[in-house]
Amino acid sequence: MFIFNISIGLSQESKLNLKQNPKIDSLLKKKIYYDKERFENSYYTLQLYYGNLDFAKEILKKSKEIFPHIPVEINFETPNYKVQAGYYKDKLIGIKTLDTVKKVFPSAFLLLKKDL
Repeated sequence: MFIFNISIGLSQESKLNLKQNPKIDSLLKKKIYYDKERFENSYYTLQLYYGNLDFAKEILKKSKEIFPHIPVEINFETPNYKVQAGYYKDKLIGIKTLDTVKKVFPSAFLLLKKDL
């Protein structure tokens, strides 16, 4: 019994010359810069409540007692006060924290904040 292995290698060589507008590199650098800046200036937060100031203060106090490890603040956006908790760059971590927080604050939701 004889086994023959014959390999024939065919290769082609070619050269490809691309002529690219020099503005493309400049635009690409700007795009990378703005994407990085947008990422650095945006984050996820949990919105626990929005409405009147008295109830917002109650929610703030309750959330600080139950979740002392999560920073919580009140923000005013006409005409409502908003109670927001946490700063998350990773959406998945924000969602996991939201699952825990929803047990106490069922109307809470994840919010993307952009500070530009």
